[in-house]
Amino acid sequence: MYTSIKVKDITKHKLDNLQSEFTLRTGKKISLTKLMDKISDFIIQHEGEFIKKTPALKDDPAWTEPLDWGVTTDASKVDEYLYE
Repeated sequence: MYTSIKVKDITKHKLDNLQSEFTLRTGKKISLTKLMDKISDFIIQHEGEFIKKTPALKDDPAWTEPLDWGVTTDASKVDEYLYE
């Protein structure tokens, strides 16, 4: 069974380059599906290293407290402000 995934254009370009490099080095063609299988297998085998290199959520700026801009807002008027 196959599932489609969405990737950024730059990621697709990197995968295409890796696919080409694989073909050049081994002399064998590999499908993107097979390449993704190999990448996921490799990551699972090196899971500890991969997780260590992935920043913790606490270091992600999206998870920090919001800045106070000194403006008083009324949550009940959010739709009014957004859709005027």
